[in-house]
Amino acid sequence: MHNYEMNKYQDCIGIVGSGIAGLSLACILKESKIPVIVFEKSKEVSDYGAGVSISSNGIRVLKYLNIYDDLLLESANPKKAIFSSGNKKINSFDVDVITTSRKTLYKFLYKKYKDMDGEILFDHELTDIDTEKIKLSFNGNKSYKVRHIAACDGIKSLSRKTIDHGTDPIYSGYSVWRAVVEKEQKNIKTYLGPNHHIVTYPVSNSKISFVAAVKTSKNYQESWRLSGKYTDLKKDLIFANHDAYSVIHEETPLYKWGVYIRPIMKNITYKNLTLLGDAAHPIVPFIGQGGCLALEDAYIFGNLLIKFNSNIKMTQDAYQLMRINRIKKITNLSIQQGYLNHIKNPLIIFLRNFVMKYSSSLAIRSIQSYVWDYDPKEDLENFI
Repeated sequence: MHNYEMNKYQDCIGIVGSGIAGLSLACILKESKIPVIVFEKSKEVSDYGAGVSISSNGIRVLKYLNIYDDLLLESANPKKAIFSSGNKKINSFDVDVITTSRKTLYKFLYKKYKDMDGEILFDHELTDIDTEKIKLSFNGNKSYKVRHIAACDGIKSLSRKTIDHGTDPIYSGYSVWRAVVEKEQKNIKTYLGPNHHIVTYPVSNSKISFVAAVKTSKNYQESWRLSGKYTDLKKDLIFANHDAYSVIHEETPLYKWGVYIRPIMKNITYKNLTLLGDAAHPIVPFIGQGGCLALEDAYIFGNLLIKFNSNIKMTQDAYQLMRINRIKKITNLSIQQGYLNHIKNPLIIFLRNFVMKYSSSLAIRSIQSYVWDYDPKEDLENFI
């Protein structure tokens, strides 16, 4: 590669990955006139039928990015979350969340970035990182030097391996089915059962996201792109309330992936590399915070760069201090919720349901105060 091409982006923050964290960070930096370039391994933005739920902590970031109103027009805004066990309703509580498809969220983030003349290079799959020379290498013998590397390259992050040498993911014991299907639904519905739980929620006026997590010893591959069979779904959900998956049939495009656990990292920054989103904290998907944490990361890292006039060292130090404890706590909360959702002992199920029915407000207030009430803007103001 010619030196001109190699050095073309040497003054830019190089963002690896155009997911939620990557595009959000790109918008924040571009709007503040900080040079930025995004590298994406796919040839186009795709969601493979995935839904996403954004609670109030993530909604605040969407509002700060000025895409909330547009996103809401093509998404859903459920006001109730209803919990059932077996065939019986346990309880319901008020919520205020945005539920949408990842593709819709990406669309508005991408549009905002492109409307500011932001540049993104598709078909750039990362193959190597040199944190000394701050150089990124991609498929097709393409290499670029950047000013700093913001790694937003997802749950299987190659960038994370630069910091977390040789740590293999451990199968969690859960596999997850997902689909987006045609159906009208106003509220979020969660069905708890022995060794499984099912969640359905609207992603628009006419579609819902279906997610079924199953406790199983079989190690399924960790891939959002692998399709699944309806016959296998029925076997996995043999003890489930059929109403919970009655919208699924033989022709429904289904995906299934294994959920893996990675140790919580002590550091999410390293030399000229900073991790954001799933690259920094690949959590199990049981309290719906993966997308929200990605939005928080992008907002905080981007605004720290702005506050410190692009001083990388000061930005990294502050980002590490501000994010690491919150990441640890939410990661552990999500793992604990997985245990609660998949209890199979009838007596413990009875006790769980009793607590959920008569004392659920205590647990909800605890999650709300720490998880949902978090405001990254306020956190920045208090920190700096």
